[in-house]
Amino acid sequence: MNGLALLVLPFVWLAAIAFAIATLLLDLVATPVVWLLRRRQVDAPPPTRNASIVVLNWNGLHFLRELMPSLQIAVARCPGDHEVIVVDNGSADGSAEWLTRECPWAKLVRLPRNVYFIRGNAAGARVASRDLIVYLNNDMRVDPDWLCELLQPFATDRDGDLFATTSRIEMQEPRSETGLTRCFLRHGEIRFVQPPGQPGAPVPALWAGGGSSAFDRRKHDAIGGFEDLYFPMYVEDASLSWQAWRRGWRVAYVHASVVHHAHRGSSAKAFGRAPLERLAWRNRELFFVRNVTDPWLVLQHALAMPWNLRKHCKLLHLSLFDGLRAWLAAVPRLPIALWHRETARRHYRRSDRELLRCVNVR
Repeated sequence: MNGLALLVLPFVWLAAIAFAIATLLLDLVATPVVWLLRRRQVDAPPPTRNASIVVLNWNGLHFLRELMPSLQIAVARCPGDHEVIVVDNGSADGSAEWLTRECPWAKLVRLPRNVYFIRGNAAGARVASRDLIVYLNNDMRVDPDWLCELLQPFATDRDGDLFATTSRIEMQEPRSETGLTRCFLRHGEIRFVQPPGQPGAPVPALWAGGGSSAFDRRKHDAIGGFEDLYFPMYVEDASLSWQAWRRGWRVAYVHASVVHHAHRGSSAKAFGRAPLERLAWRNRELFFVRNVTDPWLVLQHALAMPWNLRKHCKLLHLSLFDGLRAWLAAVPRLPIALWHRETARRHYRRSDRELLRCVNVR
């Protein structure tokens, strides 16, 4: 298979370059329309500190037994009128029955089948009724002051530009998440990283993690929430936050708000490691097309495609054939990504490079 992939790679590379040029031409043609439709940001009243906490679950009864008692304590310790919504994604392990019996204080939304992360969270968001929406993975355990600390920055947001706050993530080694999200540019790629955070006041973060963050509901809905472009999951939270930064809003990392996470506790059961890596890779390519409009970055990304493809395959222990499968899997969704790309541009107040400076990326 690797021999075939090596034969196909030059043609895929040329197609990537041609697509990048076509995308930039589309941007150029659409620019007059973008300027005509450009919208002034309308100031909205600041949100209250009342939160709807959405927990998505699929066959995670063993996780819920850890999470729900800690969540009940955290909600009780946080002033405000909060609600907890558990979306059960068609579980077959008795999760819904246990929640009904043991957690009557939580609202249960039962789905007939597993619609995965993006659509499951959307089902919870549709029934949420508070000014802040908090997404929390089921494979978490939260500290008693988690919610108080997570919501505190909204109370002191004098400029009204706070889009989201995101928690510190504690997990067993090897540690792949910290909650403090950054990225850097190399060989035409935006590479996401999570360095360790430090105690102190909230600091800028590139994105608010989709399983441990609070969002201003009005701003969240103005962008559209987690986009179905990335279905079933992965990179949707980074894309949502990138759009918020480009609209002139911001994301803050709150070191004192702590969750403990069993990484990929549910998704690994549903997909397996290699398919998950290919899915995340596909969505990173879609993210770039949907969000990044800087012409030089777009061209660099296409020109360096073979280099990055081989490097990622080695890093992720995938074959070159697997890498090409991941890259080509994005192709059917490119028209949707381009549509979202052009329709969002009228809202932008920051360039890609200004965004990167805002989050202290070097």
